[in-house]
Amino acid sequence: MVVARPAPAERSHAFSLETVLLALGVIVIAVATVWSGADARQVTGGDYAMDYQTAMNALLGGHMGTFFAHLPTNGASGSLLLRAPFAGLAKLFGGGQLLIFRLGALACLLAVGALGVWLAGRMRRTGIALGARVGLVALCAATPTLLEAVSLGHPEEPLGAALCVAAVLAADRDRPLLAGLLLGTAVINKPWGVLAVGPVLLCAPAQLRRIVGPAAAIVGCWLAAGALVAPGRMLAALHGAETSIVAHPQDLWWPLSHMDGLYAVPPALLSAHARQLALALALACAVVLAVRALLSSAPVGMRRCLALLAVGFALRCLLEPSSHDYYQLPLLIALAIWEVYARQAVTIALATTLLLTVDFGRLNESTTATASYLLYLAVLLPICVMLAADLVGPARRPWAWAPADAARATAAMPRRRPGWPRRSRSPSGAG
Repeated sequence: MVVARPAPAERSHAFSLETVLLALGVIVIAVATVWSGADARQVTGGDYAMDYQTAMNALLGGHMGTFFAHLPTNGASGSLLLRAPFAGLAKLFGGGQLLIFRLGALACLLAVGALGVWLAGRMRRTGIALGARVGLVALCAATPTLLEAVSLGHPEEPLGAALCVAAVLAADRDRPLLAGLLLGTAVINKPWGVLAVGPVLLCAPAQLRRIVGPAAAIVGCWLAAGALVAPGRMLAALHGAETSIVAHPQDLWWPLSHMDGLYAVPPALLSAHARQLALALALACAVVLAVRALLSSAPVGMRRCLALLAVGFALRCLLEPSSHDYYQLPLLIALAIWEVYARQAVTIALATTLLLTVDFGRLNESTTATASYLLYLAVLLPICVMLAADLVGPARRPWAWAPADAARATAAMPRRRPGWPRRSRSPSGAG
């Protein structure tokens, strides 16, 4: 019996149908997440109302002086520029402050969902199972952490994750200009975007100038504009990105915290320098990887660059004295995409998502902080060890896989010409 392959038109139709269905699912889930997670609290007393709303209104009204004078002091001021085109639609059609926030947040969620749909298309073309494709899109569009990010007024977290991962992918696909633009945009979106600098540059070392140029232009223009209009506020925003106030059990330093009134607070030294420590360790990992590649005359490769990005995000989560649920989102997305390239699956990322959801949710509410602390370390430390092992391990493991390699291998395979006989699957030669 001969099993015929689907015709090219049928395969293209199936791909288009799957992509459309996944895209529609992403849109529906994003709208539901934003409308259920954002309510009147966002514009009356939440983080958005206190830190972002005045600056966003000034930006939409064209009052740049007021905009720079009211930049949020948590370092996420650049994200307002990225959300403004979508938030402006609410003002254009007479919507209020809540709709302005919702449309801006929706743009952030759609960005990370679009990344998942695009990667699912690549996975399908290289033969990855449907379950893994759907799992990746679900992690990008429906993880509970997204709802937390919206409800707490920080949709810039998923946007930053999408920009960082997309920058690495663009560098791998020999799109240095796009990679530079995405990298610069990630950095001004939120300062932790600098964690993607090492992975992006190591992914395309021959294109350093073409990547650094546009990235530096974006960051330089943003900093120069802030320094000219409101230098004090820009410095406060940059300094605010380096400090933590309230301690949470989900970090390495929880045993060192102490009560100050109603809340536990980290030691002053950690509050001021823990984020700098995470950045320094991530930079050290990138330098070690670069030196090793230079000595061995072998490229770092996409898989290791994604592992390096995930390590940086894991260090940020682990060393942050005031870690929140939505801080884990960039790690989960980078981990899932690394796992796709390394194992053709997303089971580790899904399990990590489930455990962190439990840790930040029910366990944090029903038991002591010690249990949350221990569970967090039990999840994050093995992830760090696994990613570090991939960074220092052999160049190519037996189970490793990369979509680009599979695509090239498939293209190089000989194809049956129309006149070639079909090979029978039965010993007798019967069809």
